[in-house]
Amino acid sequence: MAKYKVNVDGNDYEVEVENIGSGNLEVKLGNKKSTVSIQELSGSTRQQSSPKPVYQAQSYTPKVEPTPPKQASGKGEPVKAVMSGTVLSIKRKVGDKVAVGDVVLILEAMKMENEISSPSEGVIEAILVNPGQSINTGDTLFTIG
Repeated sequence: MAKYKVNVDGNDYEVEVENIGSGNLEVKLGNKKSTVSIQELSGSTRQQSSPKPVYQAQSYTPKVEPTPPKQASGKGEPVKAVMSGTVLSIKRKVGDKVAVGDVVLILEAMKMENEISSPSEGVIEAILVNPGQSINTGDTLFTIG
């Protein structure tokens, strides 16, 4: 599907166009879709009674800026539990360097094992839970500095 930015009467619109086969295009504007026949538009199957307006379109690719990894503040950033459960295992120890997404511990909740990962780069300053311990939503699990 190709995206185009189209200006009609001074208003900009983002339009998506997809070739759906058999000489047909699907045109999408917002939540609305319409199927258009290339043969009908080109006049090869019937003559148009009045000329259709022609609009200038340009290819459009949204710009996405990469986000840098979040750095720990150095103040012992707390990582809190987002659910109640039981600590099954701890995969890191105090003093370990961690990157964003590194698994620090495993929490069992509703008979599912959930990996609790580091939300930022840094060093694990404290682990405040033990395997087998029950925790509640909002409890601090570990801190990263």
